[in-house]
Amino acid sequence: MACAYLDVRVAFALARIASLTDPNTGLLGLALADAQALGYRDAESSSLSDPPIPTFFADEPSLAQAWRDGFTQWESDGEYGDMCSFCFDDHNVFQCPRI
Repeated sequence: MACAYLDVRVAFALARIASLTDPNTGLLGLALADAQALGYRDAESSSLSDPPIPTFFADEPSLAQAWRDGFTQWESDGEYGDMCSFCFDDHNVFQCPRI
């Protein structure tokens, strides 16, 4: 069975190595985006408001921060996901009668 956290950690390590020869590969950004996506996914299924950082990300500050950012993004989407960004009422911006 695959472990998504391990996959991201390995991708991050390989991206670090690749960035030594070509700093513009963009692979680090992809690995961090994957860590953020895992944080978002974990927030959806977590009942904790401040869960521990996954073990595979705990000792790498960039991965830990990306995971936290994903978790925070899910929380803010839950709070403001259906709020109109134009009038701040409780409907989607595409349904706003004021636009």
